Amino acid sequence: MQVANQPDQGTDILRQSLTCRQSTPLTLEPVSTSDTIDILSRFEIVIVPGLDDSGPHHWQSRWEHFLGQQGVTIHRVIQTNWEQPSYPAWRRGLWHALAVCRRPTILVAHSLGAVLAARWASECPMEPVSGAFLVAPADVEQYSGPDAGRVSDFGPLPADRLPFPSILVASRNDEWLTMQRARAMARQWGSTMLDVGQLGHIGNRSDVGLWPAGLSALADLARSLSGISA
Repeated sequence: MQVANQPDQGTDILRQSLTCRQSTPLTLEPVSTSDTIDILSRFEIVIVPGLDDSGPHHWQSRWEHFLGQQGVTIHRVIQTNWEQPSYPAWRRGLWHALAVCRRPTILVAHSLGAVLAARWASECPMEPVSGAFLVAPADVEQYSGPDAGRVSDFGPLPADRLPFPSILVASRNDEWLTMQRARAMARQWGSTMLDVGQLGHIGNRSDVGLWPAGLSALADLARSLSGISA
């Protein structure tokens, strides 16, 4: 599929009131949208949801639909139990999704899914994974909220550098992850830290729509993995 010949369709979708309501709206110009799809088309994208899965209005689900429509190869991790997760079972779910990938792959992970991706990467080789976009990793070591018991099986968090480049995205008012802890994780994992302001947990209730700013950051990661300047 030659996406460069169809810039208007992607641009129209991005402009349909899907900008983040809690930050400065971002509009992508046609050439930017075409370039974003072009660079992401060079990879397979694996969506890694977190606790309770990502609903239809979650930015991960929106990306899955939008990028798939534009010809980007998308896979989504399917878990047998989203409500009462165990690390061994979720690790198998991630492995099954990666097993079908045949080209360089980028993990797009949220919350507990980001912890899953980081921990498994620290334990075993993850070919064909080339990089990871880790959004609001759940701090399973220090989070003390009502769901702490549901995620305790995912500790300890990795203490070493991940075996591939990554971006760690953090929000200043995330109940699952303080900015101080986010910076510490980014240092340990060798991740580029991205502060997105006040977007809560950047999940089902964050109301970011298609989250164009996040999609742009993902494209930046893909460019860096391809050795292409933005």
